[in-house]
Amino acid sequence: MNRPIKKVAIFCFALFAALFLEGNWIQVVKASSYSSHADNLRNTIYNYDVQRGSIMVGSTQVAYSKATGSSTMKYQRVYSNGSVYAPVTGYFSSEFGTANLENYENSLLSGKDTRLATQNFLRKAEGKDQAGGSVVTTIDAAAQQAAYQGLSSTLSNVGQGAVAAIDPKTGAILALVSLPSYDPNQLASSSGTVQSEYAKQLNDNPLQPKLDQALQATYPPGSTFKIITSAAALTNGVNGSSITPSSQITGAPLDQLALPGSTATIQNSGGETCNDAVLQDAFAQSCNTVFGYLGLQLGASTLQNEAEAFGFNKTAPAVPMQATTSVFPSNLSQPQVAQSAIGQFDVRMTPLEGAMMASAVANGGVIEAPYLIAKELDTKGNVIASASPTQLSQPISSTVASELSTMMQGVVTNGTATSLQNLGVSVAAKTGTAQRGAGQNSVAWMVAYAPANDPKVAVAVMVADNGVTSDEAFGNTLAGPIAASVIKAVLDNPAAN
Repeated sequence: MNRPIKKVAIFCFALFAALFLEGNWIQVVKASSYSSHADNLRNTIYNYDVQRGSIMVGSTQVAYSKATGSSTMKYQRVYSNGSVYAPVTGYFSSEFGTANLENYENSLLSGKDTRLATQNFLRKAEGKDQAGGSVVTTIDAAAQQAAYQGLSSTLSNVGQGAVAAIDPKTGAILALVSLPSYDPNQLASSSGTVQSEYAKQLNDNPLQPKLDQALQATYPPGSTFKIITSAAALTNGVNGSSITPSSQITGAPLDQLALPGSTATIQNSGGETCNDAVLQDAFAQSCNTVFGYLGLQLGASTLQNEAEAFGFNKTAPAVPMQATTSVFPSNLSQPQVAQSAIGQFDVRMTPLEGAMMASAVANGGVIEAPYLIAKELDTKGNVIASASPTQLSQPISSTVASELSTMMQGVVTNGTATSLQNLGVSVAAKTGTAQRGAGQNSVAWMVAYAPANDPKVAVAVMVADNGVTSDEAFGNTLAGPIAASVIKAVLDNPAAN
């Protein structure tokens, strides 16, 4: 063989070897990761031949599969009250994959979970289709409906809002609502055209209906953050002196706070003058000047440490959907410290964090890890896994929690949360009205829990709506009635008592 031919032969052999190695790398080494990749829609299409398990609220199926009678798509995914439960169920789509519980519990729902192997082997032997297990959520149907109806009747067509409600003793999520919402039935349609057109409609909507406002969006918390500023003062004292709810914040201005090194000032909402600088009274009246001054006395590091104890700047919980981290800014100037102490500047919070903040006070200083899945069931409805409470953190002592509880009850009886006064039980709360950019209405907040002496629900309501008048954009006005309806729904439910 002459030299040129030999070189060509060696080169061709090298190409075949490289092709062989690449083929084995893709088909053997990487096969599993490619198969399980979220963007591999073959898995989703295959799953239309599976009797996919249900997602349940109590004994009610809010997502289930029904037989179609077709050989090309044996089962159709159906969502009852789809827009109400969309932040919980997510969607199962041949074009766009899965989201939320449909995604995180896909192995169980699709029947691929190894715990279902024996049952599906027997089903196959009997000539039956593969079946999935089911998921029972922690959602309280009445609370979820109350939250959805409350937001729907409050928001204009340019508004966004969210509700997160938790059992503070266990961390079980009782309501998780985000508006505007979407209909997962459209994304689960048997028509790819319907799916694509609806997805485009959702993606083109500037209000982002698919964005879970309760878990994945952050907003300035406004005066709800005064819970954390108060916790810092009660825990650490101020200027070397211990602080109680009845302490006078000496030197705090009642009408206007001049910010050091700046020409800016902090004023109270509406420009009014606070009655006094006693901590619990200033808290009840949500006095910005007192709390801005208190923040300056505590200092940036103390405020940041307290915020981080409550979960700010830390990886947020997965419920199992991953929540976005709430943020307390670093390297603050003096004016920024004062503004941050009243929940402004660059402080950002999710509604879930707001509910966890209220839960810490309600539960004696302890935050239980929030969770959305109560039980997992096999194909026959037998329980194969159950959730149990897990302590996430303890940001405050039981003593400080008790003091904050007294202060938060005062917000309802003598302060800014009058919309929670007529529920027949003692309620602890904090309102928030957080300023946004020019031309935007304030973000309205209410965080609360009840009954104050035996808490069964902690709730955070957020409303951001430029379609209402600026006079309406207050926590007590917009968010308060929604929080009241959610609390009432939980307490009226015998299973919650």
